[in-house]
Amino acid sequence: MKPLICFIGLDGSGKSTSIEHVYTELRKQGVNVEVVRAAYVVKVMSLFVKIGKKILLKKSCDPYASDYKSYLEKLRNKGQNEIVYNIFTLLTTVEFKMQIIFNIIIKRWMGKTLLVDRYIYDNAVTYAANLGKDEKYIRKTIEGRWKYTPKPDLIVYIKTPVDVCFMRKDDIPDPLYLKIREPLYNAVASMYNVKVISGAQEKDAMLNEVMQAVSFCLGSRSAV
Repeated sequence: MKPLICFIGLDGSGKSTSIEHVYTELRKQGVNVEVVRAAYVVKVMSLFVKIGKKILLKKSCDPYASDYKSYLEKLRNKGQNEIVYNIFTLLTTVEFKMQIIFNIIIKRWMGKTLLVDRYIYDNAVTYAANLGKDEKYIRKTIEGRWKYTPKPDLIVYIKTPVDVCFMRKDDIPDPLYLKIREPLYNAVASMYNVKVISGAQEKDAMLNEVMQAVSFCLGSRSAV
């Protein structure tokens, strides 16, 4: 089975830049590599998910169209209704697992090395952030809901300060969006074997560190 390398981190941290660099370098080396982006964008069940959001949040279902703090507060209050929220998360989980089969499992069997932008760890962080949960919830989600998903050969965490990320992106609704996720990503890094790389350093230095980590991973796999 070919390597699976995933990249995690805040929006604006430097994930996409790192992935593009690794993809280009591996292609130069003749590696059959593919980028899987946003593996958890809901497609097949988008209609049902939209309906679910309307039921849960009514008019405040879009964090980008209203005050983010109000959106978050309402989301967490509605999340207390476990029956409704569990149905909603079940729909998205089924969708995500389908995408894992087609975008990751099958492609690895086809001999592709995969660079994944957002994986099960980002999914767990998102749910934890939305519901106001901590690292215990993240561990429970990854080792429960995602227990049988393919585990990465390498997890790269591009760790970048919130203020830097917010400055880089113009589509983040509120700095709070990043602030509540930062400690959750740090928790993931402490719980799992994650390679942490600073996204606040010079771009070339960051990319060199990322490529060194990926090359070491590929070299270790080929030596087995």
